[in-house]
Amino acid sequence: MVPITHTPPTDPADAIAIPPALKAHLGLDDLPSWIVVTETNDFLWPGPDLRPRRGITPSRFDYGMLPPRFYAHVRERILQAHLHRRLNRVPRTE
Repeated sequence: MVPITHTPPTDPADAIAIPPALKAHLGLDDLPSWIVVTETNDFLWPGPDLRPRRGITPSRFDYGMLPPRFYAHVRERILQAHLHRRLNRVPRTE
């Protein structure tokens, strides 16, 4: 998993802005957000690091799928970070 944050990246190469229309489609808030492409959160799925979304019955942990072209762009940036040894893997499951 890669983190999503409201904090703008110090280095624009470290993250990709999520377009407002995509955020709305996924049911995310309307504040600016970025996908961090230089960090992964590694954990077992399912596991204790997952939390169900509030107000969703039956319980769901996801917000939906990214459009294929946007996903490919995110994936490519993560692979480039890995290739250039800029990808930080953070273990989350104990």
